[in-house]
Amino acid sequence: MTTPTQKASTPPMSTSAPTIHGHVEPGFQRVADAFTQNFTERGDTGAACTVYLHGVPVVDLHGGTFRHGPWTTNTRSILFSVSKGVTTICLLMAVEAGHLTLDEPVATYWPEFADHGKSALTVRQLLAHRAGLIAPDEPLTVEDLRAWHPVTEALARQNPLWEPGTAHSYHALTFGWLAGEVLRRTTGLRPADWLHRHIAGPLGLGLTFGTDPDTDPDFALQEQPLPDTAAPPWKSPNIDMLARVMGMNGAIDGLNLFGSANTPDLLGFEIPAANIVGTAHDIARLYAATIGEVDGIRLLQPATTRDARLPQSVGAPFFGPDSGLRWGTGFMLDSTPRGMAGPGSFGHDGAGGQLGFAHAESGVSLGYATIRPGGYPDDRAEALCRALRDSL
Repeated sequence: MTTPTQKASTPPMSTSAPTIHGHVEPGFQRVADAFTQNFTERGDTGAACTVYLHGVPVVDLHGGTFRHGPWTTNTRSILFSVSKGVTTICLLMAVEAGHLTLDEPVATYWPEFADHGKSALTVRQLLAHRAGLIAPDEPLTVEDLRAWHPVTEALARQNPLWEPGTAHSYHALTFGWLAGEVLRRTTGLRPADWLHRHIAGPLGLGLTFGTDPDTDPDFALQEQPLPDTAAPPWKSPNIDMLARVMGMNGAIDGLNLFGSANTPDLLGFEIPAANIVGTAHDIARLYAATIGEVDGIRLLQPATTRDARLPQSVGAPFFGPDSGLRWGTGFMLDSTPRGMAGPGSFGHDGAGGQLGFAHAESGVSLGYATIRPGGYPDDRAEALCRALRDSL
């Protein structure tokens, strides 16, 4: 906050704090303080945070360094499962355009998907992690992921883990191919194409699914994770299943996600659930355009976001612990571990500490990006959210 665009006094910084650049409008200094404390107290090394209010940025901060020097307004990083919120926005825009209906069976648009009792599963249920396809049964390779169709064909002919629609469990990576294939079948465009044509281009965003770090000078590599500060509250009862879920059954090292994050295995092609690359400003601006106009552009209508944020999947999942998270139609909703801006918030977090969301009633949206994955517990994003709620 040393630039001429500064709108509020610079918070005190310890000698170990990096220079924080950007601006803060009056009334949002608490967010700036929390952002600085993420460096001085919570281990951030390079990060950015942006808050929009009624279509205008009121907090726009970045600090620290990445491989090519100081973090700048153009520095992009992988935001992991923030991708799912972006892909959901693509699908909801297609719904508004009349290409598909959320409560229609997926098989209406993708007939092959009806195999093995999946004929009644709706698009809404698929987006709410209720398909029973959390990991591929068939072994896959990175080349299969890159080619797209081998993955979607394998998932279509797969027997689900439970009767579709009757339970839920997080579809960490398969979500992207499932939702992306519905979009492709109904519009002719995969998420990367829809994002470029209908979102990033009109809004002037630098969001892409994947990138080439060797030719992208603004791309910040993920660093070594912060050490755990406490023992996790649970251990997977089925480490083999966890590896299949996170690694697409052998295509990626699923138990070493951050080790794969800087490689072509995760960056070299479109993964609509996991490898969106962009800035915190991109994410805040994107979500701002889902709840209001941003420079004359609005992506979703109020009725669409009200419907999408109705809870669809709550409570103990079929696989793994009950984390307390809640799911709407494709979006993560406000919850005890993810307070966002309070009740009515919708968005998605991402591995390592990333977060993006909007809250229509207050008119705010937030994007947070970091390149140092957090340990357990990781309070950086939630600290920013608490400060935002206090500011509101």
